[in-house]
Amino acid sequence: MKKNMFWIALAALIIPVLARGFLYYRGVPNQPEIATPDYQALTVSQPPLETPNPAADKEEVKQINGIVLLDYAHTNQYQPAEVQSFSEAIEKRGGKVETITDATSLENKLKYASAYIVISPSGAFTADEIRFVQAFVERGGRLIVFADATRGVIFYDFSSGAPINYSDANAVNPLLSPFGITVNNDYLYNEEEHEGNFRNIFFDEFGKNELTFGLKRVALYGTHSVKSPSGLTLLRGAESTYSSIDDAHDPAQGAAALSEDENVLAFGDFTFLTSPYQNVADNATLISNIADFALGSKQTISLANFPYIFTQPTLQVYPSSEVQLTAETIGAISGLQTALSNLNTSIEVVDETPREGDALILGTFAPSDDLSNFTDPFNVEFDESGETITVKNFGDIGRAGNGLLLFDKNNKGNTLTLLADTTDDLISLLTTVTSNSLSGCVLQGDIGVCSVGYGGSFSTDIGEATAEPTSGEATPEPINIETTPTPTG
Repeated sequence: MKKNMFWIALAALIIPVLARGFLYYRGVPNQPEIATPDYQALTVSQPPLETPNPAADKEEVKQINGIVLLDYAHTNQYQPAEVQSFSEAIEKRGGKVETITDATSLENKLKYASAYIVISPSGAFTADEIRFVQAFVERGGRLIVFADATRGVIFYDFSSGAPINYSDANAVNPLLSPFGITVNNDYLYNEEEHEGNFRNIFFDEFGKNELTFGLKRVALYGTHSVKSPSGLTLLRGAESTYSSIDDAHDPAQGAAALSEDENVLAFGDFTFLTSPYQNVADNATLISNIADFALGSKQTISLANFPYIFTQPTLQVYPSSEVQLTAETIGAISGLQTALSNLNTSIEVVDETPREGDALILGTFAPSDDLSNFTDPFNVEFDESGETITVKNFGDIGRAGNGLLLFDKNNKGNTLTLLADTTDDLISLLTTVTSNSLSGCVLQGDIGVCSVGYGGSFSTDIGEATAEPTSGEATPEPINIETTPTPTG
């Protein structure tokens, strides 16, 4: 009995399995061979490289010289080594690259620079810094701005902790706005033709300018779109190039733009400056053209550039016939000599009117023949009463306590004339110049008026108020003056 139960249980286990297998059996499986890629024949697409020209490498590049300021004081999203190719292009042309790490030195350095270059900043520019740059461009200096859609800063909301992407377009637009250029907070892409990635875009349509000379195709890697209604679009994308903002093509914007006065240049990308991308397509030619642009400025030198208004290694100092070289005068000239030595300029005291070269003329408001050549071009008129002088753009100014700066520039040299009412005021004016700052002066073009003492009427009033009464005169009763307290008490 027990033996029968065993076989019954075994059959209950085996028969359902056999039945299921028979029901679903489809025969012996025939698994096809899976095709695998031919890895040996696989090739990776390479971007078009600019063909080196041995003859061009041996050809001497035109020496332009100049100093280029590279901004690194606004939390810039790059490393100096990344722009080595651009720095080498500047140095190859005789230029020098100075990196600014302290924004407080910007105003002073812009006085002698050829160009100011800003790369992907994330720190905001102050109103004063924007004003300094705007004045620099108005004098003929050049501003070059590189933004980049692949660079930026991530902030986190204090309350929610949500990440917030701060684009460098937000930082550069206040700087570019006075010049009619805008960098959009987007990126350009092209899904039909690109260099390995839809954001790596080719540009082969160029605005006519020296910056695009010799270009056939340029590749940029993650660029913002740039527009300038009043300026020139330099790099225009194909019709299949779209903006990430609206997925549409806008022919009025591109990847680079030049301002109307041709002194401000903006790019939506700077990756093309870095290795190895500087050798793709005609990028190397574009970098060379930008280096020429940076060093090709023609900044108009005026008193606003002080103390960088002299271009010769030696400054001739000429005291006019009305100025004696007293111990105090010699001391003031000695201080000037020390100050100019920091600018790699030496001085030479001469006893004849300089005919060429840079010169510093020292004189007083007393008319003299040896000063007329320096005052006549500025229409300076001396009042016969001896109380005022008349100066172009200023009108009548008091002689007492005021000093006058007259700056004349020509192809023979630059001349700065210092005039004051007395020798003591002239020494004070010379000390002001020695300080390398004209903060106490009012400047208008090539003329400056500086306060170096007290006005004559002010001194006269003080003298009259403190004069002792003469004999026989009644002593006046004291006058009680009620004072009004200030807001602070």
